[in-house]
Amino acid sequence: MSTQLEINEVLIKYLQDLGYRKDAVVDELEKDTKALGKVAQMQIAKEQGQFLEIIVKVSNAKSCLEIGRFTGLSTLYLARGLPKDGHIVTVDTSDEFLPIAKKYWDRDGQAAKIKSIIGAGTEVMQSFIDRQYQFDIIFIDADKNNYPNYYELSLSLVPSNGIIIIDNMLWHGDVADSSKSDSQTQTIRDLNLKIRDDKRVEFSLTPLSDGLSFIRKK
Repeated sequence: MSTQLEINEVLIKYLQDLGYRKDAVVDELEKDTKALGKVAQMQIAKEQGQFLEIIVKVSNAKSCLEIGRFTGLSTLYLARGLPKDGHIVTVDTSDEFLPIAKKYWDRDGQAAKIKSIIGAGTEVMQSFIDRQYQFDIIFIDADKNNYPNYYELSLSLVPSNGIIIIDNMLWHGDVADSSKSDSQTQTIRDLNLKIRDDKRVEFSLTPLSDGLSFIRKK
């Protein structure tokens, strides 16, 4: 028998307190990110980061591609999950927050695994396709209106059994609110439907933080 939990502030606080293991590097990175102001909301939740690290480890991945870096927290967790000879390419349209990211990648001993590219995600992904590159795991957390393009490009960049993880797939709950019809909400809503019906993949849409779609290419 399935049980649906009511998500309230008490339960959220419990999850935040018990669902995350204290980590000095992560906590300091989060503090520096929060100091940036409202833009800090772009950072992934720490619980999501832990999940990403575990997925990388249990899948025995050696290569990751990240679309959307911000201050580098998700990059850090992905890199932690990789073996010493693993590598991650992280792509962002701006280098504005790269110094913060590099500071903590260095402090955590992960910098050697990480290559940062400044450019449009779709263009960089297409360039990898043209050169026949592949990645074991792709994590997407960037401009929402391009999510359908990132998804399709990702399917050409992961092998069979490769993993695609997409953040913000519940979009603050707006995807379930029929009164919300802005372009970002509708794009994510449509992509959720597409993934559900896509016979090329298996998937699980999880309510972790703002929603993670976990996808395995067949």
